[in-house]
Amino acid sequence: MRKALLVLALVALQPAFAADRIAGWDKGEAYIFSYDPAGPLRIGTVAADGTVELSLPAVQSTEQTLGTTFPSCLESGEPIVSERFASFTPTSLFVAADDYAMEELGSLHLVSSPEMLAWQASHGQGSATKGSWYQYVNVSQAATLEAECKMGMYTGEGDDNFEQTTVYAAQFKPDWNLMRNEVTELRAGPSGKQYPKSIRVTVSEGVPEDAQWLFQPLAD
Repeated sequence: MRKALLVLALVALQPAFAADRIAGWDKGEAYIFSYDPAGPLRIGTVAADGTVELSLPAVQSTEQTLGTTFPSCLESGEPIVSERFASFTPTSLFVAADDYAMEELGSLHLVSSPEMLAWQASHGQGSATKGSWYQYVNVSQAATLEAECKMGMYTGEGDDNFEQTTVYAAQFKPDWNLMRNEVTELRAGPSGKQYPKSIRVTVSEGVPEDAQWLFQPLAD
């Protein structure tokens, strides 16, 4: 049985960051949660017409920090975040039919296209596509994340390999932020399968025009 719903003191409800409709929504009124070690964290609702309304709550500090989430990729070992010990709370969204998260319906994603969601859902096994996936994250204090990280990647297609570059250029403010992960360049393997060669990570000031809510039902 899912852990009991995490009870938080809502010192101040944050205004909705996004209000948009889920295409093809037919599940009626529902509730949006994020997975959390202490239990599901309720962060919004879905109206009967599919309209998403987020009310992001105040959160307590967690053991996860910016420094552990984004370790140094530099040869010098210097941190790539300005505040290593700032608390960092990511979200992973799902939708439930009840406000106790007992009847889970499926996952909720903010992405630039259905193709991006398909690649994300394949856990990298499918062919990548240019575009973005978005994630709401809470940071306990203002901080920067800046670096250009390079990593050797093996595709599993014989000896095929390539160098992947991730550029971090994120300016976090205290409280909630919308983090954007954008695949800016692709690289084809011998089979023709596309791999993400370049990724850029930033923080969006608002919800970008290309962002759309997509729902993925639980598998039967």
